[in-house]
Amino acid sequence: MPYWFDGNNLIGQPAAVSARERGTRRAFLAALSEYARARRTRVSVYFDGDDRDRSPQPPRVEVRYCAPLSADEAMLRDLRGRRSPAEIIVVTNDRELGARCRSEGASSLTWQQFSARLGGALKATADNKGKEENIRLEEWAAYFGLDKNSLE
Repeated sequence: MPYWFDGNNLIGQPAAVSARERGTRRAFLAALSEYARARRTRVSVYFDGDDRDRSPQPPRVEVRYCAPLSADEAMLRDLRGRRSPAEIIVVTNDRELGARCRSEGASSLTWQQFSARLGGALKATADNKGKEENIRLEEWAAYFGLDKNSLE
């Protein structure tokens, strides 16, 4: 199932701050790219505002800068335009947006719920990978706020 992420909501930065301080956004997108690679899927991330420097998109991540709409409005519009919105899982900590997405037929998860799923996926990956890959998974778990001991 495709995941759509409410970018600014999840990184905790308004669009203006995110535009000035790109490191947090880049780290978030890199971590999602790794997740998408490991799960052999694609993810979409919706950000408020615009990307003035037109940064390249990481592999397997579609980055949507939604100006002049808000990311919330763009997600809802895109859900309404889909034949099968039930295929989409929206990840957001915005309760109102989650409820509105569910009313359009999508599923929604909070970051905590997504992280719990991610932890299980990381554990399965860690069980099947060598030491070098486990180091990357530990860094990834740290970024997503997971207990690295849960991967052992």
